[in-house]
Amino acid sequence: MISVAVRIETECGTCRMPMPVNTLAREVGCPSCGRPTEVSDDVWQALLRDPVYDGPRMLTNEGRQCSARKLSAAYTRRGPCCQGCEEEISVASIVEVREQAMLRCDRCAKQTWVRAVPVELAGALPNITHLVGEDPDSPAMAQANAAEAATFPCPQCGSPVAFDGVNRAYTCRFCSANVHVPDDFVYRGRRKVAADWFLIFHPSIADSAPAPQAVAAGLFDWEEPPMAAVDAEGNLYCAARQLHWVSVGTHLAREKHESVLWCIDPSMNVRWLQRGRSRAVHFVLSPKGTLLVTDRQTSVQPWLSGRTGTPTGEPARMVKESDGGLSDCDDLACDRDGSLLILDGGVLRRLSPDGAELPLWTGGAPGSVDLTEITGGLKRLQCGTDGSIFLLCSASIVRFAANGREIYRAEFSSEPPEPRYRTFGVDRNGNAYVLRSGQLARISATGELSVVLESKRDRLPQSEMSIAVCPDGSYWLFGREGRAWRLDRDGELLFASEKESRPKKLTYQQVVERQMDAVKAKTQAEHEASERLMGERRAEAARVERIVGIVAAIVVLGLLALLMVAAAMS
Repeated sequence: MISVAVRIETECGTCRMPMPVNTLAREVGCPSCGRPTEVSDDVWQALLRDPVYDGPRMLTNEGRQCSARKLSAAYTRRGPCCQGCEEEISVASIVEVREQAMLRCDRCAKQTWVRAVPVELAGALPNITHLVGEDPDSPAMAQANAAEAATFPCPQCGSPVAFDGVNRAYTCRFCSANVHVPDDFVYRGRRKVAADWFLIFHPSIADSAPAPQAVAAGLFDWEEPPMAAVDAEGNLYCAARQLHWVSVGTHLAREKHESVLWCIDPSMNVRWLQRGRSRAVHFVLSPKGTLLVTDRQTSVQPWLSGRTGTPTGEPARMVKESDGGLSDCDDLACDRDGSLLILDGGVLRRLSPDGAELPLWTGGAPGSVDLTEITGGLKRLQCGTDGSIFLLCSASIVRFAANGREIYRAEFSSEPPEPRYRTFGVDRNGNAYVLRSGQLARISATGELSVVLESKRDRLPQSEMSIAVCPDGSYWLFGREGRAWRLDRDGELLFASEKESRPKKLTYQQVVERQMDAVKAKTQAEHEASERLMGERRAEAARVERIVGIVAAIVVLGLLALLMVAAAMS
């Protein structure tokens, strides 16, 4: 059975604070000010049109976005699960629900609200049978929460004081002290961020999504080398731009660019995928498995979950463009403590995960450090697992310890590659891998340089390439037109996308031909319709002519009969 997780947010019309919409209802309360906001049926219908239509056509764990009015939705194709421990909820238990029910998780005992789609909302949700995981202010939810009595500790003696959720003032039954329940305790259970709830499709809806394999699904489809990174488990994260030729009405075919962000596991199965994003400028993977993808359209950059590709939901894990200058800097990296290193014009600075200024070196003062005189023209930046910092220049690579001490400086003899691509990576042992013109160089943790691949000898790497280094020292190389290779640390080829069966893209000529065929078919259909109409008109004219002839004959016969009667009477 197909299910789609949706996460919806809007802005409170009263306090203007971000407001999660964790239920399908005509009125939703703001968790900040408590004021209700109306969501009409036509808004719900416009917002959920894409999730309902796209669900059967999406890859497993693929994510997309849509919006209607002031509501924005992120939706992902995945199975329903408990919001406490993410244990999968069985489809059989959902189907058994006729109206509404609370399903208790066997692992964490958290209850999940399940209800059949109400009749009044069925028009907005065609082919959807159930809603799972909502958080409505409903009698069913209130009854479930009533079983969990809340108590507040007396500030004088520490004894539990029963709290009914409404009154604030109580008297302790042990020491008779006056107890006031603060706001922080009253609102402790309210969600501050949007949560996933699920649309369950009818069993008759066919699964029309492609096979969940990265190459067969068309993910290895880009014009220029993508941005990529690999986490400790070997999962590959990639931000790419795809190009397609499309036809628009009767106009000539045009290019359509689409930015995609996806993650695949070591077996090349898709973990999640997002389409329709803004073009990525920088791409950073943290040691904790979170992802920061910056663009020029968003003023506040959220950290994304490496497991799902969605925002982590932590308000503190947001970086403001105005504070960090993320999109305009030369390069970004994430250190072992989660702090961000920003390289801009030879100046290096460190920010906390939420954008606060930090000392660059251990024991130093907060603020940026100009390294131009030390390293020359800086190009790229990487962080080691031990806190060291690697800086790539035009003709050398320099490694600094966490306290700012220079560990080594290795000089290159070959020409630098295209600077706009990621040509630099570091493994967990401190080995640095650098793509140069016609070769891939490896610099050991102590600064010894060796050539791993050479274009004349190994046919790899090619020009205009990017690299993503795995923690174990293996690495991915990415070329143009969807080409990708995975190699072990000794340079042995493990995977080549060009050897796999990939879906063929329509060329410009094919799109034009299809467009011309469509125009011809339309013209032919219009011609046939015109001929059919003319034939019907001719047939109608002949029928009218026959009727007129018959009427005329009847009139003549009638006149003759009258004449004969008149002659007989005379």
